[in-house]
Amino acid sequence: MKAETLTLTIALALAACGGGPASPAQPSSTSSSPPPSVMSPPPATSPAQAGVTDWSVTQRFGSVSGPDNCWVRAQRARWSPAVFPDLPMKVTRADGSIKLESSFFQVNYTGTFVGSEFSARGAIPLEGGGAHPCPDGTVVQQLPGVSTLSGNFSADDRLLTATEVNSYPLVSGETVTYKWEWQAARTN
Repeated sequence: MKAETLTLTIALALAACGGGPASPAQPSSTSSSPPPSVMSPPPATSPAQAGVTDWSVTQRFGSVSGPDNCWVRAQRARWSPAVFPDLPMKVTRADGSIKLESSFFQVNYTGTFVGSEFSARGAIPLEGGGAHPCPDGTVVQQLPGVSTLSGNFSADDRLLTATEVNSYPLVSGETVTYKWEWQAARTN
């Protein structure tokens, strides 16, 4: 075989195989599969799953749990009515990785997604708090914590629901956990 023919054959073979994870594998000439023109299409990767999309998210306070002390009771009273509506958010999805980012978040999130479900962790630790004295003489101090976010996208990829869990250890060895419910609509 001439060098030009061999080079052309290799180039055509590489082009036919595709280059990305969304490219379907081509059947070999000895395969009993139907020709590509009658094969069913590969599962669609929507543009949203392969790039950046803009969202408007509303965060609602869900609960705070932990030891029965003045700090937890005060946090429950403070945050129970809290709703943060219409926060802009960017979601980046590619190759099973996800990022959820906003200048309004205490931390941004990175994680993984499979199909419509995702789970992510705060990219940095949550800030701890100062010492909070209680009337009974005890002092409660929240140390730096961790934040996780898990949820799913709707079948049409226009809505997102998630639960954010922020857990802070206390100097006493106990833990305070805050839960927030997220609902978001895609804006592009």
